[in-house]
Amino acid sequence: MIKKHKNNFILISLFLCILMFIFLPINLCPPLLRYASIFSISDSSSNNNSSKSNSTEKRATLSYDKIIGKDGLYHYRVLFWVPKEVAKFIPYADTGVITDVSSHGPIEKWSVEETKITTSNEKLVFIFVPKTFVYLYGKGFEKVIHLKCV
Repeated sequence: MIKKHKNNFILISLFLCILMFIFLPINLCPPLLRYASIFSISDSSSNNNSSKSNSTEKRATLSYDKIIGKDGLYHYRVLFWVPKEVAKFIPYADTGVITDVSSHGPIEKWSVEETKITTSNEKLVFIFVPKTFVYLYGKGFEKVIHLKCV
């Protein structure tokens, strides 16, 4: 009888240890990596190049959203209103923010897409933001991402 309970205890302990080793890094790594000097992702409050200083940039009321893609995973979009006649967009980030994480490439290579939503003189566009950047930067990631109309 004792041997049976001992085997159950060992199996349950092993199962709990495996769960801990799987989920603990997932929950702890993004906040820890955000502060790691290797990424040097700075806080938007310390940058002089903020969205307030960019007078041509007009963010949507909901500055970002997340959608479920065809792959069943969340994808993040930062939303902007731009003049209807503009056809070329250049995404950029605040000075000092490293956007080339997990081999997604720098922000200049991120995708900018137009929606079918328009007003009398503006259209809604968005920048697809890699999830890795969102997780590593954390809260306020959308504030360091900007869009220049060319």
